[in-house]
Amino acid sequence: MRKIIFLVLLFVSDQILAQTPNNLFGIVRKNYYSLVTDPTDSISYERFDSATVRLGTTDPSYGMVYNLGPNTYQMAVNLTGAALNPYISSYIFIGGNNIVTVQLSDGKITKSVPLVNPIAASYFDNFRFNNADSTLYGLARRNIFDPVTGLFNGQLYLAKVNTQTGVITQISPNSIGNGYALAGSAIDPYQMVYYFSTGSNLVGLDIYNGSIFSNVPIGVTKGRYFDNFTYSCVDTALYGLIRQNHFSYRIDPSFPLDTIELLDSSTIKLGRINPNTGVVTVVSPYSLMQGGYTLNGGSAIDPNNMTYYFNRGKAIVGVSMVSGLVVSNLELSFENGEYFDMMRNFENCISASPFRMRGGTSGIAKNLGVKSIEIYPNPSQDKVSIESNFSIKQISITSMDGRQLFQQNVGSNKTEIDIQSLPNGVYLVYLTDETGNTICKKLIKN
Repeated sequence: MRKIIFLVLLFVSDQILAQTPNNLFGIVRKNYYSLVTDPTDSISYERFDSATVRLGTTDPSYGMVYNLGPNTYQMAVNLTGAALNPYISSYIFIGGNNIVTVQLSDGKITKSVPLVNPIAASYFDNFRFNNADSTLYGLARRNIFDPVTGLFNGQLYLAKVNTQTGVITQISPNSIGNGYALAGSAIDPYQMVYYFSTGSNLVGLDIYNGSIFSNVPIGVTKGRYFDNFTYSCVDTALYGLIRQNHFSYRIDPSFPLDTIELLDSSTIKLGRINPNTGVVTVVSPYSLMQGGYTLNGGSAIDPNNMTYYFNRGKAIVGVSMVSGLVVSNLELSFENGEYFDMMRNFENCISASPFRMRGGTSGIAKNLGVKSIEIYPNPSQDKVSIESNFSIKQISITSMDGRQLFQQNVGSNKTEIDIQSLPNGVYLVYLTDETGNTICKKLIKN
């Protein structure tokens, strides 16, 4: 029996609007075709001519997709990664070989620079924004030709990219795999772990050093897949879609002794996976719908309503992370477009800070609530107040690259510090208690 597999690569479109908590932002794409007649058999067919790509936004409760500004982008978009940077109000994607930063207010490109890997030419795929250190992490991928076997061997490295220079920095000292599945990616900002799927396994990479943090078989029965996953900061869990395809078979007219496998339908349920064990828990009591979802649509979490969103092509579907039932499923209407791809949102993980420090072993993010701290106002321009439910022995502030910029002994559960001298940006505040334990919080200076 021969299996026929179709892989579809699409062009994308991008644009943005107001930062309403429930809004999703993504690429708005519209394709243009012309009708062509084949002179050999007089059969007419549609030929792809071009596409408009722009930034857009939608509230999934209403389903209207608005363009963000008049700007369109004449470029093919890499569909494996996109990011929202809430601290500079920008949407980031890869267009052609450039890393592109776009303003959310009007869709204007503020930066577009070629991607460069100083070690060796590579792609930068499957990337996500890490709210804990305001950095884009993804997979540096390259194919190496072996003249002995005549085959290409894949290499993968955890990497980060500087959106201002386009420089890709490989974090993994050695290749950690030879390929990945188009099943999504996620970052746990508390544990500082980047997750991707090989199809059969869920792999976690240590953001600090690029080594393999975890590598577990995905616990689904044969014929099922765990796809389109993303991380939820509200309950520190990885959610995705459990997909099962249903096939029929027919005789191959060209080879009567062989059969062709045809995809008839797909059923999907919301699920979550334990990254330490690979155990997949089914949340939905029954299939959400027939027909599957679009790979290029992406996924997003609304932490306020505990809702997981996915795109089924013509509609964005919201699923309760508590009951696993569909809570919204509105057909999309476009101001000027046909598809809404690589959707992201602001609220999920907006205030996340690392819990596992460099060199530390796995911790449980929920333990952050045992000892709590409050920093206000945050963002701030000058002075910030810090309060905790424990006696603070020492406070230190570091930049995102680890440079210590401030240190002060306290000896009480509240204090006030002046940050006027710090440049605008994102910082990490470390509070050490009397027993030597440290808790980290993010501070934004604007």
